[in-house]
Amino acid sequence: MATEKDLINAVRESLKTDGELGRIKAKVRTEVIKLLDNSNKGNKMKLPKPSQDIAFINELIREYLDWMGYKYSSTVFISESNLSKQPLDRSLLVQSLGTEESESSQNVPLLCSIVETYKNFKTT
Repeated sequence: MATEKDLINAVRESLKTDGELGRIKAKVRTEVIKLLDNSNKGNKMKLPKPSQDIAFINELIREYLDWMGYKYSSTVFISESNLSKQPLDRSLLVQSLGTEESESSQNVPLLCSIVETYKNFKTT
């Protein structure tokens, strides 16, 4: 008969195999950070409002995290960078970059498009 330790190990391995263990750990971390963040709101040092460039970069990072499915990382990032709950529309981000979307760029995060453009520019 399996011991309690064997059962715990089997459940842990099953969760690890399915990728659930990582998601559960990330969810717990996110909730702990939210709790700590809320409990320290009164004690938080007032940070200066980020410049437009920093706010724009933060939106690009949020879009990347969301596109990749890193929802817990995104939640923590949004909280830490003090972004609004509603992300900026992608078309506004593209317009701010001063570029136009191509068929291939529509299928990847804007940060990937920026990196690809830089790599192509560097080789020409």
